Order: sequence, then C-alpha cells, then structure tokens
Amino acid sequence: MEFSASSNLRSQAKRNKNNTEEVQEVLTHLFGPSFNPAQPLGFDNLQQHIDATTKSNHQQESASSLLTASSSSSSSSSTCSVGQKSSSPYVPNFKSGVKSFFGEKKPKNPTTVSPEGAIVNGKIGLSEEVGLQQHSLDVVPGNNLAIIGNNNFQSVKASHCVFKGKWMYEVLLGTSGLMQVGWCLASCKFNREEGVGDTKDSYAFDGYREAKWNGRSSTKYGMAWEADDIVTCLLDLDERRASFMLNGKNMGVAFTNISVGPSYAYFPGLSLAFKEIAYCNFGHRPFKYPVHGYQPLQPPPSSVTEAEMITTSLRQLYHLQEVRPDVSSKISFCHRNMILSHIMQRLCPLMKTVYNVDAYLLPLLLSVTPSICEQNKNTLLPVDDTAYKGLHGILSALWEYSDGKDSREIVNHIFASVMRNYRSSPTNVLLKAQTELLIFVQGLLRHKQTRRNITIACSFDKHSELPSLFHIKHISKHSENGLDSIVLCSEQTDIQQNPNPAHATNPFSINKERKAELESRIQVVKSLQKSIMRLLVVETTSDGNMVVSCTFVKYFRNYLKTICASTRNDMTVVCPALVLHSFMQCLLNVVQWLWNYFAEFNAHYHQNEVPVKSQDAYIPIELFYTDTIDYFELQRAGGLKNFLFNEHKDVLAKEGVTVLRGRGRRSTNDDTSSWNDPFHRFSDDNNTSGPSILSHNEEDSDYDAFTPVIRLARALLNSNKGTSRGVMVTRQRSKQAKEETMPTKPAVLELADGCLLLYTSVIHQHMDKIHSIRVKVGDYRTALRNIESKLVKCGPEESAEVRASLEHSKSILLQHLCELQRSFTWLSASVYSAEAQENLWWMLQLALKTIHKSSDRGVLFKFIPEFYLSSTSKLYKCLREYMSSAVEFSTLPQFDTTLTLFVKFLSQFHCDSRIVNNDVKTSLANTIATFVTYPEQLKIVESLPEEDLNSFVRNMMYAYDEDKPWTSVGHRILATLWRGSGFAMRYDHPPYVRKVRTLLIRDRDPFVPSVLLNCIKKMLLNENELSGKFIHSILEHLNWSFSEFIGQLQEVQAQNARGWDNNSGLLASLDAQALRQLRIVDMLFELSVALMRVLELTVALAPHVYLDWEGRETSETLMNSLVQCINQILSRVTSKDNLFEKVVAEKQPGLSTVQHYPLMTGSSGILLSLLNQERDDWKERAMQKMLSDPSFDIKSIDFLLNLTSEDTLDDADTYHRGQVVPYSTTRSKKIQIPQ
Repeated sequence: MEFSASSNLRSQAKRNKNNTEEVQEVLTHLFGPSFNPAQPLGFDNLQQHIDATTKSNHQQESASSLLTASSSSSSSSSTCSVGQKSSSPYVPNFKSGVKSFFGEKKPKNPTTVSPEGAIVNGKIGLSEEVGLQQHSLDVVPGNNLAIIGNNNFQSVKASHCVFKGKWMYEVLLGTSGLMQVGWCLASCKFNREEGVGDTKDSYAFDGYREAKWNGRSSTKYGMAWEADDIVTCLLDLDERRASFMLNGKNMGVAFTNISVGPSYAYFPGLSLAFKEIAYCNFGHRPFKYPVHGYQPLQPPPSSVTEAEMITTSLRQLYHLQEVRPDVSSKISFCHRNMILSHIMQRLCPLMKTVYNVDAYLLPLLLSVTPSICEQNKNTLLPVDDTAYKGLHGILSALWEYSDGKDSREIVNHIFASVMRNYRSSPTNVLLKAQTELLIFVQGLLRHKQTRRNITIACSFDKHSELPSLFHIKHISKHSENGLDSIVLCSEQTDIQQNPNPAHATNPFSINKERKAELESRIQVVKSLQKSIMRLLVVETTSDGNMVVSCTFVKYFRNYLKTICASTRNDMTVVCPALVLHSFMQCLLNVVQWLWNYFAEFNAHYHQNEVPVKSQDAYIPIELFYTDTIDYFELQRAGGLKNFLFNEHKDVLAKEGVTVLRGRGRRSTNDDTSSWNDPFHRFSDDNNTSGPSILSHNEEDSDYDAFTPVIRLARALLNSNKGTSRGVMVTRQRSKQAKEETMPTKPAVLELADGCLLLYTSVIHQHMDKIHSIRVKVGDYRTALRNIESKLVKCGPEESAEVRASLEHSKSILLQHLCELQRSFTWLSASVYSAEAQENLWWMLQLALKTIHKSSDRGVLFKFIPEFYLSSTSKLYKCLREYMSSAVEFSTLPQFDTTLTLFVKFLSQFHCDSRIVNNDVKTSLANTIATFVTYPEQLKIVESLPEEDLNSFVRNMMYAYDEDKPWTSVGHRILATLWRGSGFAMRYDHPPYVRKVRTLLIRDRDPFVPSVLLNCIKKMLLNENELSGKFIHSILEHLNWSFSEFIGQLQEVQAQNARGWDNNSGLLASLDAQALRQLRIVDMLFELSVALMRVLELTVALAPHVYLDWEGRETSETLMNSLVQCINQILSRVTSKDNLFEKVVAEKQPGLSTVQHYPLMTGSSGILLSLLNQERDDWKERAMQKMLSDPSFDIKSIDFLLNLTSEDTLDDADTYHRGQVVPYSTTRSKKIQIPQ
C-alpha cells in the first residue's frame, strides 16, 4: 500500500471523521474487535480501544510470568522466595549494606526502586536498568556497556545479581583475544593475574584457549571464538548448572553442582586482556539468540506489548491491499492516511526505546525493503528508486506525524541498530545478511529527510562503528556455508617427491567456479558500500548541482585528529586497521568518482579549458601555507607550523598571505572574493556555496565557525587553553596561485588528503597481513616436507608410536595450511583486491605529484605536512611487497612515469635541507638502498636523463653528515650498488677462507649496475672537490665507527668476564642496557663493513683519486689515510689472541654477524684494487705506501691468505683455495599459491 503523509492530506483527514462501514472493517482488521459490541470501532474511540487492548494483553503476560515464577520457586527447595527473608542473607541487611554489595558506581539515569522491591523473582538490583559496577576499563564512545581492556587482565561485574531461576546474557566480542566471560559471586576478588573463572565460586568460558575455568583449573570445552561472535551465558540455578552458546550453537553443559543457597548470588562477570573489547547485553536490547525458559537480567520495557501491537497494525495496514483487496479498494485515500496518523502518533513515543526499535520497528522496515537492488556504476546509485517505495512511505509518515525531535531520535536508533546488526551478523559465502542490511541502509539514505538527519548524527564519536559498515568481515569458521566449499583440502600430498617445497604439490585445491561466485557477491556488496559512501559524502542542491557535504568532511577530519593526536586511541581498537582500510578504499572510490564528475562540469577543475581528471590529481601547496586545511599541529617538513609562519612572513606576504598574531585581516579584492568566502571552504560547486546540512539549532553546528569574528574568538579561547592556535592567517591569491590547476575550494582535496593521512598514521603498519600469511604458508610447507621425508625414512623396524606421532603432526600442519589458504583466498578477494591496489597506486601518484609541485615553490615547500614524505615510501612498499598479485605491479597505470617520479623524489629529498626531521631523510635513504636491489627497478634509475642521473649520484655523496655519522646512510646505497662487483660479495660461502662458516644470505641475486657505476666513476674523476670531501668523510667515519666498535666490544667482554645474575649469558639476562649495547655493537660492525665496501668501490672505479699525485692535490693525503686505516683494521682483527678473535670464538648470542669474513673480504678488495694497476709507477706507489706504514704487519697478510709459517705461495699442493660455491637465492624462493 502506498503511504502519503503530505500536510494537505493530513488536514483533510482531520476534517473527515465519518466512520463508514469500510473504515470500521479496516480498523477491526488492524486493531481487533471492539470490546463493546454496541459501539463499533471508529476514529472517535480508537485511542481508548488501543489502551484497553494494551492493558488486557499486559495483564495476561503478567499473569503468565507470575505463574512461571511460582512454578520455578516451588521446584527449588534450596532457594528462597521474596517473602522468606530469613533464607536470604541480603534481605535483612539490605538497606544498610546494599551500597557496599553492589559497588559505588550506579547506572546512568537509573529507574530506581525501593529497597523492598529490589528483590524480584530471584534477582537483586537497585534499578530496572542493569549496568556495570565501578571499574577502571575504558569504554567504547557512546556505549557504557562496551568495555575495552586497558591493562594486563582486568575484570568487571554487572550491577545486578541472581540467586534463583534461569538467567542469561549475551556478549558480542569486538576482538578474538584472551577473555573470560561467565558468572561470579560478590565475594570474588580479581586482580591482574586472576579473573572470572580463576576463583572458587566463579565460572567462565574462554574461547581464545577453548577452555572452561573454575578455581584456576581449566578443562577443554567449546570451540574457538572469533571477532564479532556472540557468546551466550546461561545460568540455571534451579538445576545448579551453567552452559554457554557461541553464535546460537549450544556447546553443552559446562559446570554442574553450582553452589546455591544463602550467601550465593551470582553476578555476570567478564575479564579482558589488553585492548580486548566486549559488548554486553543484559536485556536492554533483544537477544540475538534467545533461549526458551531463560530470562534476561534486565526485563523488556513495559511498553513492549503496545509496541508489538502498534507495529503489527502498521504491518497489516501496509499489506492491506494484498490481504484484503476488497476492503482496501473501498476506503478513501484520506481515511487511509487518517488511520496512518493514529498509528504513527502511538508508535513514535514507543520507538524512543532502543529495545522496541530492535525488536519491532527494524524488522518491519527490513520486511518492506527489497532484497535485491541493482546499482548504476556511473552514478553509484540504485537503478530503480521505486524499489524503496514502501520503505520511504513509512519513513515519510514517521517524519510527518510525529514530533521532529522524536523522529530524529528514532532514526538515529534505527541507524545504530543496523550498524550493530551488520557487524554481528555471521558471514558466509552467500553474504545474504550483509547484502540485505546494506540495501536497507541505502534505502534510508535515499530518503531525503532521513539522510539529512543521519548525516548530521553519524559522527565518528557517536557512532564509532561507522567504518565497519564499509568492511566485509572474514567468513566465520563456524559458518555452514564457509570457505571450505571453495578451498578443498586433501590429506594426501606428494611433497616427498618434490624436494623443493616451493614446487611441491599443493595439499589443497580451489573450486574456481565457487570462487568466481564469491567474488561476484563481494562486488555486489562493495557496490552497495560505494553507494552508501556517496550518499554520505555528496549533497545535491536545489538546482541539481552536487556538492560535498561539509558535515561529513568535518566529522572525518575530527576523526583523524582523534586518531593522530592520541597515543592511546580507543578508536583504532574499536575499528581495527583492516576495517579502516576498507573504509578508506570506499572513500577513495567516491573521491575519484567525484573528481572526474567535477572535472567534467566544474570550471575550477579545468586548465586552459581542458578538464583535469583524477589521474592527474595533486594537492596545491597553497592549501598548506594558507592553513586552509586543519592539520591539528602535525609536523611540517620544515618544522612546526607557528615557527614557519613567523619565519617566512615576507615570503608569505608575496603570496598574498598575511600572518597576524591575535587577529586576522581579509582582502576585499573582487578577484579573491570566492577564495576568501568562508562558506566555499567545503564547496566544489561553480555557482553556489554548497549548503551545509547542519541546522542552526544543532549543538554541534559549525555553521558560523568560518566567519571572521567566530574564528578570532575561537583562536583566543584556544590560546587561553594552552593550544598553539595564536597565529591567524588571511590570504589573497597571488598571481601564481590563480594559475593553479586544482580547484580553489578543497572539499574533495581535503578528503583525499585525509585518506593519505589515515593510511600513513594507522593502516600501513597492519598491511603486511597477507604477506605474513605467505610467509607462514612457506614455513608450514617446509615443515610438511620435512615430516613427509621422515615418514618415507621410517622403516618397518620403527615403532608404531613414532609413525603415529608424525602422522598426527602432518594432519595438524595440513589443517593450519588449509586455514591459511582460506584466509588468503578471502583477503585477496575482499580486502587486497585489484581495485584496492589501484586505489593505493592513485594515492602514491597523488603524493608524488604534490611533493614535486610543492618543491618548485622554494621555501614554501617547508609547509607541506611531513606525512606526505613518509607516505610515499610506505605506499610503495605496500604495493611492492604486501598487496596481492591480482594485478601485475608493472601493469599499473602510468607505471614508468610514476616510478621515475618516485626515483627523483628519493634522490632529491633524502638530503634536502628544507626537511628538518633526520628520521624522514634516513627513511628515504633506506628506501633507496632497498629500491636499487631490484634489477627491474634499477633500470628505471639508469634510464633517467643524464642530468637527473648525475643529480641522483651527487645527492648520495652529499648525504653524509660529518657531525652525525651514525645518521648517514649514503654508504648503504653505494654498498648495495657494489654488491655485484665487490670482492667476494657474490658468494654465500667464503671460497678463500676455509674456516669461516656461511654468513651471507641475500634475498636477490647480485647484479652489476654498469650505468650507475659509470656515472659514479665520472663523478669521482671529474669533480675533484666533491670526491675529495666525500672520500675524506668516509675515511673519518670508518675510523670513528671501527674505534667505537672495538670500545663497545671491550665493554661487552668485560661484562662477560664479570658474569651475569643468572649465569646464562647476556641475552638470557634480559638486561635492557646490555641488549642495547649488543645492538650498538652489531650496528657499528655493519657500518664499518659497509664503509669499507664504499672505499673499495672508489678505489676500483677511480684509483686516480688515490694514486694521481701529480694531477690531484689531495691524492697522496687520501692514500696515506686509506693505507693507515686498512692496516689498523687488519692489525686489530688478525693479531694473535686479540679481543676480536675471543668474541668470535665465544659465539656470543646477538653477535653472530660479527665475524672475520666481512672484514677480510672488504680489506682484500681494497688491497687488490690498489695493487692491481696497469701503470707500474702507480703500482709501486701503492706498494711502498702499504709497506712503509707503521701499522703494517706481514702476519696480517698471512692471516688474510690463511697461511702458516710452513706454507709458501709457490707450493700449490699445500695451499688450497677451496671450492667456489656460487650464490644461491635460498630466501627468495617463490611460494606457489593457487589463484
């Protein structure tokens, strides 16, 4: 039936009160027959009839409940009734001791009862509302019954307890870690070591360890739980037993013979480990899995009877045309709306209660929502809006026939309930529940008035679970339609026939047809999520133009501020990084769609009348130095914002930006009116200012926040609070700014910027999930191969027990391997998809273009937020190593161009003086060192124009900090480039030194970057001053690092001589200072070896720097320093019974890399390069300098060649070179995972 609630129909309905027979028949059908046969049911007595019917139904339910309670009481002889005070220890002392019994913290806004009425049907409590006792745990914003562990192991009890009858409550698990949920007495005392179930009279279930706990003893019980599972705790005090359910599946009786009687009253209790989350439901919401015979601790509200009746009437009115078409066709449209007004006027006050919304209204709305809704990929909206005709009719009636405040509250309850149901609904491969709920949310947002209210109310602090709406959670292992139908496991493998585990036959297979079906369903869900995001982000003006919602942008930026400003942030606990990643991906899809839309219809997105598409997007630097986007005191590339504004006032003045302390001044130039208009801050529309959907009567209205007076007032207030917002910035667009390609109104830009900040701050550190799965798969396959080999070797003489043990281990490994493969399959399709990879690639392009264009503006580059610099390396690493191989990395859009920009970025900014944070520059240099280890990426570097290539090499030589050698990383890049050419750097095993074990295991085969090395050679030969300073600094740093290394080594040896507290060595002592010292020793040794390799590179490529004494002034000086340095190193590590030899011989844990081989090969490479010269005079010079150095000792050469006093170089039979073992890529074996 079509509902209409326009005001004219409403007024007509009020004027027309004639009770026709058809109306009476309809009212009887909807509300039941009249109690007075002489007075037919009509509009004049409808309200009295509803009141009487409700009262009658309520009395019947009360009588039924009293009968149940009476029978329950008589069945238990060990418990007391309400009247038998002597049998309960709580009743006589109730008035005096109730405060200490229940704790000091009371529920918020409780419905208090008298002490005598606090004991009802076996339950004790001071109010009808059940809450939690005073505790020190954190709570989820907006939900006091959702607790977060903030320490090792913390416990909490409910505010009410029970001593007879059958009771239950539910716990929605926000995480899957260590928790214990169950029941306990008031006398149970908990601490950080003992929780619920660890004391005598407490009983708990622990799904993390699949055990039940009582008195610190555990027994195997139940099944493993997952995040978003629901645990139902059942307590039957009549039968003295407790049991638990997981997602509605009964796991059996857990405990029997539970103590009952005087002094025994049980509280619901939970214990949580650090950052674990639990959402408690004691009955304030309908149970997801109710159990017959068990009652909630918090009874349903008294209005449930009436709510059920009115909701049923509304449902029957909606289906009247289908059920009673004869009657429906006879009543007028006016009478139908009159009936609807009566229903809504009674319904709306009832639906202000959360329980009634969950139990009655939401199921009704879901029933009138279509289960399938096709989406338009071009508009991100449903193809057919009439599919929501029934839903929108009820929503329109809700808004028309009820008070506006009540309507807003009800809509907020509906939206919160949908999000909760979406998160708690178990996921299977059909994704049916998720699809239906998302279609319903889309229907809500397609209703204009409802969407306005939801958009205002859906702030992240009020609805912390909002990002979960855009995530598809992992398919539950408990689901009947799970991933086991797609990934099929086989107990039989032929791994023993494949000695290489990377090529062994997979113990599982993929059902490609079902996998394709799953991916298709996931795409349907994602299309709905994109549409919902679009409806939240985009507003349509009265003239049909689309603008970005300022409300969403404000809430999103506030959410980012909460995440970035707090080191202990509960937001990221409630919504983990994987959920935020899905949210970010959905927002990026909408941002790119909006960008392309505006590029087509908005002149601000045009350059020379050509639209600028999203693939060419960047953030104008003007947004950074005009303070247009609030970065809430985040670090800028050049330091803090206030410092930069004061330091560069003159430069900013040339750009039309005036910086004032305490007040701001605006320009009134007509050319800049649109730029200065505060209401254009979030608008991307050509003609309009973009309406805010915030109304003036909203408490959080920020409508006036952008006017000059309010901005000044807020700045002064914030400065009084100790914040650093004392700098006011006003701006007038400069000539260069007017020529910017990007729009001057940064709504879409601000969203794109926020996505980049969200990824850098939270998401990246958790993006290695699929990479870790790959690693685990490799480890399990290797272990499986070893077991198979052992089974093959097991002969008949081996005991059956050994073979049974191996078979058991094999079975466990296969199970884990299949679970990992299923996780991989799911993550590849839902989270790490090809679309997600392309979105991250777009963000990388956006960041690179923003950085390069900002760099062209000189000192203004200092205003760019620091996270832009760090995001590039993180995004590239994620795309290269973490993302699924659904899209080949090299086939991404504009691959060569983007990689060239990335190389230029790394080369230029890892030594840029405008960047003040050395950690950022070090990170960029480390990225270069990793980048050049891939031959295919090195080709990009070598394909740079000659000018850029020379700049790349020059920056590596300039990147040395003479004051802080430990922060210098240019040597790592050069040492990496020298890997394919350095002496003995191509071998896993040392082929010339026989007594040293294998040390060098690398990820990739070494290679020779001939173009880069040739460029380095030219730089060393042609730029005398640069090469002289560079080599001098390398020698100075090598002397410093090796001297510090020996000094630290002496301290370690001295500590070893003194011994440790537990006599188990340095590592086992767990001494923080000692462990730090070990790390320093290891770092100094690695630094010394890398510096020696850089010296080898310079000697091999450009010996002129050391031996051309006539043509270079500094050559002889550098030669003396080089020889002295090498001889001293050799003397230190080759002399008999030296400190280095002792440390190596002791095989000290933590110092396994400290060996002779790296130093010996590095020294040999330098000496060979010096002595192996074509010019005899240079060879003679090198030999003389070597022998004449005071530190030279021939025994060092003997050690280097592994010669004894009896060996001679002419005796070929005595001197054996050893077998040369070529390099093998043991760590780079590819893990074959079926796609």
